[in-house]
Amino acid sequence: MKQIISLVAAGIIVIVVLLASVFIVDIVTVEGNEIGVKETWDGGVEAQPLQPKTYVLFPGFTQKVFIYDMSSQVFVMNDQANETFGEGRRRDSYLVQSSEGQDMRISLNIRWRRDPAFVVEMHKTVRGNVEEKVLRPELMRVVKDKATTRTALDAYSGEGLVKLQSDISTALMASDAELRKRGVIVENFVIEHIGLDPAYVEQIKARQVAVQERLRAIEETRAAEAKADRAKAEAQAAFEKAVVDAKRDKEVGILMAQKQAEQQVLDATAAAKRVELAAEADKNRNVLAAQGEQEAALLRAQAIQALGKAEAEATRLKLSAYSAEGSEAFVRIEVAKSMSDAFKNISGYLPQDMTVNLLSDSFLRAVESVVGGKVAPPVPANQTPNR
Repeated sequence: MKQIISLVAAGIIVIVVLLASVFIVDIVTVEGNEIGVKETWDGGVEAQPLQPKTYVLFPGFTQKVFIYDMSSQVFVMNDQANETFGEGRRRDSYLVQSSEGQDMRISLNIRWRRDPAFVVEMHKTVRGNVEEKVLRPELMRVVKDKATTRTALDAYSGEGLVKLQSDISTALMASDAELRKRGVIVENFVIEHIGLDPAYVEQIKARQVAVQERLRAIEETRAAEAKADRAKAEAQAAFEKAVVDAKRDKEVGILMAQKQAEQQVLDATAAAKRVELAAEADKNRNVLAAQGEQEAALLRAQAIQALGKAEAEATRLKLSAYSAEGSEAFVRIEVAKSMSDAFKNISGYLPQDMTVNLLSDSFLRAVESVVGGKVAPPVPANQTPNR
């Protein structure tokens, strides 16, 4: 029994400890996209926020951690089912008046997030109701300031709508904007739609149709003018091409005529040059031929002169031989031979008073007178020489 009582007592003690630990110790986890702000039992708020981590609070009942989502969030002011894609009220499009008094129902969409440096301050002032206490009032003020200065037509569509959205985005995202000072960082802003009175929309559409028709007429006029200009340009180009072709043909003709004239001059010059060269060649040929004949004649004369000198010298030497010692007998013998050959067959042809002895005597005398020998005695006229 004592053991049973001991075990029961031990179990009770464990249960009491566990229950006490539940009340005394508190475990809090701050996720990666969150930041925590811790309050103490005496109502104080720690100045440093809790970064993503798991914290053990002891004693837990004296401390409390408030978790704030630091990721991007969407806030809308439109007339759609807001629960599906963003925080905001139902049927909450923003109604403002244009500069000329037309109602403009603007549907807005803004993406924002908390600034980590202002989490503790926002916890002290607005806690989790940032959209209604900070975001909506400032957004309405900026949209009204930028939209009411424009006409409904300028803000409804086109470049005017783009400019209005750009101006609102700039005012909301500026580093010195009121939202930034309150710890709200605006990442993006979009005007989803601007609703106008249906009658006014019809007027805008009619005006736009008129503008489009006018623009189309202007474009058609420009197209016609462009077509006319193109036709004019093509005609001008054809004219200029014809002029250029004519000038080219004229210049080509002139150049061809000049070429033919120059060719004729060149041909005539070449022909004259050929005649001149032919004449010069004939002249040179004749000169060379005359020079050749002159030289040949001179050589022949020199040859004849040399031959004559040689014959004269031979004759002189021959005749000199006849003047040597004992030559008289040789001469006489030769003369006798010559006379014998000469007086052959002349018998019967001598004149009546002419005899062979007379002829011999006369001939011998002539030879003697030439060679310087003695003259043979004359043969009596009535004596007939031996034959």
